[in-house]
Amino acid sequence: MTSGVVAGSLTRGALLRPGALMRLVFAGLLAVLTEAAGVGLVGTATWMIVRAAEQPPLAALAVAIAAVRAFALLKGGIRYAERLASHDVVLRVLADLRARAFAALAARRDPAWQSSSPGASHADALSRVVSDVDAVQDLLLRAVLPAAVAGVVGVAAVAGVGAADIRAGALLAAGLFVAGVALPLLGNALARTGPASAAAIARTRGEVAESTVDLVHGAAELTAFGAMPAALAEASARGRRLARLEARAAAVTGLVTGFAAVVPAATAVGIAALVHGPAAPVLALVALTVGEVVTPLAAAAARQSEVGGAVQRVRALVGDRTGDRDDMAEGPRRRALREPVDVRLRGVTVRYPHGVRAALEGVDLDLPAGRRVAVVGSSGAGKSTLLDAIAGRVPVAGGRVDGVPAGAERWQVAGGVFADAHVFHATVRDNLTLGRDGFGDRELRRALESAGLPEYGDRLDELVGEDGGRLSGGQRQRLLLARALVDAPPVLLLDEPTEGLDPAAADAVLATALRAAGERTVVVVTHRRADLARFDEVVTVEGGRLAGPVAG
Repeated sequence: MTSGVVAGSLTRGALLRPGALMRLVFAGLLAVLTEAAGVGLVGTATWMIVRAAEQPPLAALAVAIAAVRAFALLKGGIRYAERLASHDVVLRVLADLRARAFAALAARRDPAWQSSSPGASHADALSRVVSDVDAVQDLLLRAVLPAAVAGVVGVAAVAGVGAADIRAGALLAAGLFVAGVALPLLGNALARTGPASAAAIARTRGEVAESTVDLVHGAAELTAFGAMPAALAEASARGRRLARLEARAAAVTGLVTGFAAVVPAATAVGIAALVHGPAAPVLALVALTVGEVVTPLAAAAARQSEVGGAVQRVRALVGDRTGDRDDMAEGPRRRALREPVDVRLRGVTVRYPHGVRAALEGVDLDLPAGRRVAVVGSSGAGKSTLLDAIAGRVPVAGGRVDGVPAGAERWQVAGGVFADAHVFHATVRDNLTLGRDGFGDRELRRALESAGLPEYGDRLDELVGEDGGRLSGGQRQRLLLARALVDAPPVLLLDEPTEGLDPAAADAVLATALRAAGERTVVVVTHRRADLARFDEVVTVEGGRLAGPVAG
């Protein structure tokens, strides 16, 4: 079965830890015992009914009665244990994959961050962390485990039925091959090829996610640049295309699944017609029961082709490596540069999808080490895009950004708190590290103290609530600042760090940020004119261009 191939790719891609693989095998064994108990229940109950029709002494049925009760209790009990075991291993795998995927994104090891489309990089990352990782759950629960269980139960059933009647065994083997191998392979092939292939659906879903992120997070920029109508039209077209593709795929899956459901019934009828005597109904119903174990494989194979692409995407994100956990964490433990850096923008141009004009155009800006620079301008003028260009979060369509030392990456030079910064419903520690390894409590406490949150130094494992709901506005902004300071690069970028705060809290947060930055270069996007006196230079951005730096 192709499920075995995908399961092998899971282990080769280091997506399944050895411990998780053993738990998965244990869950599979419980599932096999559950289905075996079900087959035994049907076979024993059918034999008991046939034998009871002959009106034998009750003692002749005592063993069968006890066996029926035993199989019924075993099936329910083992099924419960199997559900616990299978969901336990799957949830463990998902938690592990999400942590590793998030760590990869935090370390900027994902090549999607260098995508030619800035919207696509964020949307694709979101898709990988959420839907693609969730697809691994479908692969394990609906493809790998059912295929393994059906294979073991099917072989055992063919051997048992064949021992009772060789003709019935051969007919059962043929029926199981058609329902459990031929039709699933057909469904998998149909799902892989054609206009409604799984690859086309996955690609279109990514495009829909990209459009959604563009519309939600880029509404101000799209409106300012007059691109909102075009973006809405393209998002609607992508949504309609996805609906058509999924409808076609569902039709193919339904057709293949329907044929797969007919085959076991036809096999049971054939055995009943072929075998004569009291054994006929027993063998026929056993064949029908085993067929029900195999029938879901047709739909699972079609689904497998879709989630197989998601598995490849997750592997590309967390790294196709076979090392241990320390190897997988090598990237996240890489640190930002410590020495001062002079950053220079020369003719930098940034273009967003659907934009009528450039978000940034021909920007020249010098950021000497230790410089404090404020960026001001109207909404949608390109202030946040300027920070994104300095940090390498968006691709530069023209010009260049100098100042990255040889062998270093852009994120090691510039980073901080951006407009899309989010506080997660997690602990203070998790919000500071974002899944990155190698940070001790002392570093985290020092970052919190520098950001003005010393009271949380001894509360690192305290939950902060959904989007930081248990924190005040000032505490939330300080937590984001502390996150940026945990491994602060030479150029600290802060996008509206005082947004939503009252004047007193805003002054305190900005003063803390500038003080905590030390000798680093600091670039702050702000709308508060009262803040400007704190900076060495004030840069005005209008219409994607620098209106001219003004000495502070």
